Amino acid sequence: MDQALNSLANGFPALLLYLLVVTAIYVVGVVIYVKLTPHKELELVQNGNMAAAVSFSALIISLALPLAACMIHKIGLIDVAIWGTTSLFLQLFLFRFTDFIFKGMPQRIEDNETAPALVLAAFKLAGSIVLAFAIAG
Repeated sequence: MDQALNSLANGFPALLLYLLVVTAIYVVGVVIYVKLTPHKELELVQNGNMAAAVSFSALIISLALPLAACMIHKIGLIDVAIWGTTSLFLQLFLFRFTDFIFKGMPQRIEDNETAPALVLAAFKLAGSIVLAFAIAG
């Protein structure tokens, strides 16, 4: 029991530091996404727009997966920060690329078209899973 408590006492500060770095990258990613999105997705969600809720929910999960993968084979805090930031920009590029492929998606989300939003969410999640596995090696 003492060994387990010692492990917790020694590892907990590092855990908090890693979580702070990853959380900061995550929050920056969400803010950048919200700024880049041509429609006001959070406002749409608050007004009950299901298509926006589906799209934004996929974003929340999609940004987290590659960041979690960065911590699987971490070498150190700098390594996590570099790979986390890289994954964030790759993910945001993927989102913009997906929006480019599906022309008119922002308007369709504003119009509360759930079916296209579900397809968009699937692309976000699929890209995120592939990116997470690529990062994890």
